Amino acid sequence: ASNPFFTYCREAWRPMIVDLHMHTTCSDGVYTPEQLTQMAVDAGLSVMAISDHDTVAAYDGSHRFAAGVRVIPAIEICSECDGEDVHILGYGIDTADAGLQAYCAQFKERRFNRALEIVDRCRSLGYDINRSGIEATLRQGGTVGRPHIARLLVAKGYFPDVKTVFDKLLYRGGPAYVPYHRRSIDDCVALIRQAGGTAILAHPGLLKRTLDQVLAHDFDGVEVYHPKNRGRYKEFLKLAEDRHGYVSGGSDFHGTTGRFPEKVGVFTVDAKAVKALLDHVEGNLKKSR
Repeated sequence: ASNPFFTYCREAWRPMIVDLHMHTTCSDGVYTPEQLTQMAVDAGLSVMAISDHDTVAAYDGSHRFAAGVRVIPAIEICSECDGEDVHILGYGIDTADAGLQAYCAQFKERRFNRALEIVDRCRSLGYDINRSGIEATLRQGGTVGRPHIARLLVAKGYFPDVKTVFDKLLYRGGPAYVPYHRRSIDDCVALIRQAGGTAILAHPGLLKRTLDQVLAHDFDGVEVYHPKNRGRYKEFLKLAEDRHGYVSGGSDFHGTTGRFPEKVGVFTVDAKAVKALLDHVEGNLKKSR
C-alpha cells in the first residue's frame, strides 16, 4: 500500500508539506500545543514535529492535539562546542523514557534558576521586571529561557521586539547573559538514541566557527532546510549525503513577532525531500508500539 504521507493532494494538485521543527509554550514558543497543531492543520501541513527545547512536556498527556495532522514526538536538546550553541533534534523519541525524563527534569530546574539570575541582572541594570512571570511559566509545566525574559522586557516597553533585547542585553557575553552548563554533543546524541530516537544536527547555518568540529560527531543526519540555511541548501544537502545521513527540515517556528516565520505555513518542506527520515522514524515508532 502507498504511504499516505507522500501521496499528492488531488484536490489542490500539490505535494504534501511538512514542518519538522516547531516550538510551543512548553518551551519558548508563543502558542500552546493545541493552538499550534490547529494552526498546522489550517496551513495544510500533513506532518509536523513539536520539538521544544529540552522538554517533552507537550507529550505528557495533558495536551490534546488537533485532528488532521500527524505529530512526530521530538525534542531539541542544547549542547555547545567551543563557545557556540549546538542544537540537536531528536525524532521519534519515546517521550516516557526514564533517562530522557530525568534529563528534562534536571534541565528544567537549571533553566529556571538561570532565568531568575537573568531577571536579577536585568533589575540591577535598571529594568523593572520581576520573577512572577518566570514562576508562572514554570507552574504551567514549561521550561523557561531568555525569550521569556525578552518578552517581559518588550511588554514593559523597554524594547520594541525580542530581537533587540537579545542584541542589546541577552546575547552570549551580554550585560544580562548568564552562562549555564550543558551536556556534551556525544552525550546528547546518546540520550536521544537511548530513547529510541534519531539525532539530527539542527540549523548548521547558525554555526559560525565550529561547523567542521561539530560535524566530527556521530549524528544521524542534518537539518538541511531551515530559514537560517537559505542560500546553502546544496552545501548542507551534500553534507548529509556524504555522511549517508538523513535529511530534515523545518521552520523553527516560535510565533515571536519579528522572527521569521511569524505564521505557520510560511516556511515548509516538501515531504518528498525528507521522505527517508519520515519512513525511518515511522518504522521505529511502529516497532515500539
